[in-house]
Amino acid sequence: MDRADIDKLRELPIEGVAERLGLNVKRHHCLCPFHGDRTPSLSFSVKRNTYRCWSCSARGDPIDLVRNYLNKSFVEACQWLADENAIIISEYKPEKTMTQPTKFHADFYSFLIGNLPLGSLAQDFLFNDRKYNHDVVSRLDIKSVECSGRRLLDFLRQRFTEEQLQEYGIVSGQADRKHCFFWSPCLLIPYFSVDGSLEGIQSRYLGTRMRFNTAEAQAKHDAIAAKAPRFQFSPGSHPMIFNLPVLKDLKPDEELWITEGVSDCIGVMSSGRKAIAIPSATLLTSKNKVLLASAPTRNWHIAPDQDQAGETLFQAIEATANETGAKLTRHQLPEGCKDFSEYWKRR
Repeated sequence: MDRADIDKLRELPIEGVAERLGLNVKRHHCLCPFHGDRTPSLSFSVKRNTYRCWSCSARGDPIDLVRNYLNKSFVEACQWLADENAIIISEYKPEKTMTQPTKFHADFYSFLIGNLPLGSLAQDFLFNDRKYNHDVVSRLDIKSVECSGRRLLDFLRQRFTEEQLQEYGIVSGQADRKHCFFWSPCLLIPYFSVDGSLEGIQSRYLGTRMRFNTAEAQAKHDAIAAKAPRFQFSPGSHPMIFNLPVLKDLKPDEELWITEGVSDCIGVMSSGRKAIAIPSATLLTSKNKVLLASAPTRNWHIAPDQDQAGETLFQAIEATANETGAKLTRHQLPEGCKDFSEYWKRR
């Protein structure tokens, strides 16, 4: 792996990584998962971005935390962090036998989006759980895969050859064990350019929401779900801004909300505002800064996530606003709401 990619993963906010793992962090402490802890003895240093247990001496950085907590190798821990935070790392390959496409095959993924429905599991998540606006979800052309990966590949083989599916990066594995790139069930979220051209697909795993009638079936599913990446970018995609077509419709001085991640963006849009999203706090690239600077309006708004990653993104957006002469207004989320999406579903 490239050293710059490893450094990027080590810079992910340690407390955010701990919370993503399911640890309950309060006042920079939590119960240590590495021994039978009854009082919170695992502490976090935000300044050093490290953790340390004062009882069993467990310590390390974000990669170490994932590696030790999930019992993964160093490379597997890096891959898990990259997937969870929508970071594309240069040497990450979901399957060793798979050749990653060097370009995004827009025609293929347009067919995929155009021929898949928004399934019942996705609708329950988007409309009942997150309370998103139906018209907003429809306008963004969000779809879902809720069949097995094998059934999805069988459907695609009716139109595309095996060589094409390999080329597009949708299938990998040996001849007797073919795998679909996307972990099902999942949302498929299209990323479009300013002019409306499809530039990428991001999946969001929904399998943790599935419930089974027997404890055995549930345990088997949960074991698989624990390995599934929460987010994935389709092969050939590159870090980009979500909902870029909104830029061409903005009027001078009209509000533009900038969010961290698609979920917050859809929540802001559901509230009637115009919004775009940076995939994560680490993905405000120089290209993305140029796109922000091209926005017709300089009236920018942000309600940062109430964690270190949110603060990091706010500071990056603030610096970009200062460079471009934009006015950035910061909004404080209500106490107890980690992000705008959570605020929206609680309103």
